Amino acid sequence: MNNNKTEPAKQSVRFFSLRLKIWIGFILIFTPVFVASYYWFYQYTSDRVFQTITDDLQETLDGAVQGMDKEGFVKLYQEESTDNPMCPPKKPTADTPKEENGYYPEENPLYMAHEYWLLAVQQIEPQTRLYTYIKGPDEGEIVAIGSTGYFRDPRGGFRFCQRYTSTSSNIYNGLTAQVNAWEPYTDSFGSWITTYAPIIDDSGNAIGAIGVDIEASYVDEVKANILRNGAIAFVASYILIFLLVFWLSGFLTRPIVGLAGVAKEIGEGDYSHEWKDEVNDPRKLRDEIDTLTGVFKVMVDKVAQREKSLRARVQQLEIMVDRSKLDKQVKEIVESDFFQDLQSKVQGMRNRFKKEE
Repeated sequence: MNNNKTEPAKQSVRFFSLRLKIWIGFILIFTPVFVASYYWFYQYTSDRVFQTITDDLQETLDGAVQGMDKEGFVKLYQEESTDNPMCPPKKPTADTPKEENGYYPEENPLYMAHEYWLLAVQQIEPQTRLYTYIKGPDEGEIVAIGSTGYFRDPRGGFRFCQRYTSTSSNIYNGLTAQVNAWEPYTDSFGSWITTYAPIIDDSGNAIGAIGVDIEASYVDEVKANILRNGAIAFVASYILIFLLVFWLSGFLTRPIVGLAGVAKEIGEGDYSHEWKDEVNDPRKLRDEIDTLTGVFKVMVDKVAQREKSLRARVQQLEIMVDRSKLDKQVKEIVESDFFQDLQSKVQGMRNRFKKEE
């Protein structure tokens, strides 16, 4: 029968350094914080930029209305539209070519003065487009007066006496109250955000309205730039911070790693480790690791002394054991029958030698 017992196989111990644990733990904890912070920063910055854009539109609109020649505005339409086949009551049909729905009365100095005023305002905010209009004959319809599109190449925007009915009521409602269309919308001219306001003369009467547009693509481009630049800054700061954390984790765990190495040396019987002078330096700001190092140093010294004492005691015991064994062996030899018989013979021989003498 085989009585040999099979020893269980030793499981391999996986080692994962404290430094990496700290570093990965920091990543797991603070990555969601970084992402949430970046999301908040993007939302906050985008909102602030959008607020700035809309505030600029509002200021542009207010400045255009305040500096406008309102008497010239009224006189322009009255003079230019009288007996003019291009102006109401003529109404374009679906078959009317675009170029026949309104025109540019360049020979009218009031029209050119009005256009150049709109251009001067636009040059303060180059991303904007300005236009003026009055109420049209039909419900929901407006009649254009001027537009900065006159100065574009090719010319665009509203033409004088152009009749227009929007799919929304914002532009029409702008004849009686300020209307802000901050949600991007699309019309036949493009995609925009817009603010409208009535033009009020010195008597307090609404004589028309003004609209200030900015392309929605410009707002989207600004947000995209914020997203891109913010992402670059976020990734760069993220990498930098975690490199610093990796360095800091190594700095913090280095004394512990050193103590682990000393413990390994002690386990192998080597107590000759040289401690650095800063362990007992009173000028140093001490922390828990320094306290642990000091305690460990005292412990090592005491363990070394105890082992030295034990070794000396063991040597004494070994000597005593060896002497005891020797005495026992001698006693066994002396008390043996062979030794007793040999001793009797030796004594008999001595007695005969004495007799012969």
